[in-house]
Amino acid sequence: MNEAVRITSRDNQHLKFARRVRDRKEPGHIFIEGKRLCREALASGVSIEQIFCSDKLAGAEFERIRIDSSIPSFIVGDGLIASIADTDSPQGIVMIARRPESKTIEELFGNWQRASLPLWVCLERPNNPSNLGAVLRTAEAADVRGVFVTSDSADAFAPKALRASMGSAFRLPIASVSDPEVLFRTAKRVGVTIAAMDSTGECSYLGFDWTKPTLLILGAEASGLSSEAARTADHIIRIEMKKPVESLNLAVSAGVVLFEAVRQNRLSDG
Repeated sequence: MNEAVRITSRDNQHLKFARRVRDRKEPGHIFIEGKRLCREALASGVSIEQIFCSDKLAGAEFERIRIDSSIPSFIVGDGLIASIADTDSPQGIVMIARRPESKTIEELFGNWQRASLPLWVCLERPNNPSNLGAVLRTAEAADVRGVFVTSDSADAFAPKALRASMGSAFRLPIASVSDPEVLFRTAKRVGVTIAAMDSTGECSYLGFDWTKPTLLILGAEASGLSSEAARTADHIIRIEMKKPVESLNLAVSAGVVLFEAVRQNRLSDG
């Protein structure tokens, strides 16, 4: 069992490293903050390398959170925990972990024939990490097979994205895609239909058959679908809404469509 070590200097090397991870200057690591998110990370088997705990959290509650007493742990004053925190009101616990490896396109499409919901999501260039994290949470709740995120997007493991996903990013299969055209070709090769969301779509999401294997593409809120996605999609679908509203938040759109897919598949299962 490792006893927690006290840190008293802001210039301590471990605190400096934590700040670099927080600021995304250590690409091999991720920054996890808050009681619930830290518990989710531990329960999900994320490789935790360091834990920082404030004085006010130290004691029995901290031991319940960290579970594995072999993880190097540090006790710091409330002022020092604030110096590394990414939130305005720190809860008193931060973990530094190895960044989970990105899945491959083939891994996410593997064994889809056994899936109760044969559905995948592709996120094109979402630039708001909170929206990205919220979509991941929604996707896990709907039991999708996995999420593809284009490499020019916000980071799914950035602190804000992790908090918005509330742990889903640790459990949901996620693949970073550098060339979307490779993803689209692979989807068609394995028999997966491509449906892209756009306000100009010819088909309502309510009239689409979500019981067939489908890759759902969601474009960025600001710029919409890429020309590659619009050209490659088998179907362009829309969410009908009252004028003058033209669009919904990315996570809201995902939730509306994904849970219609859930509904249809439950009905088809009898």
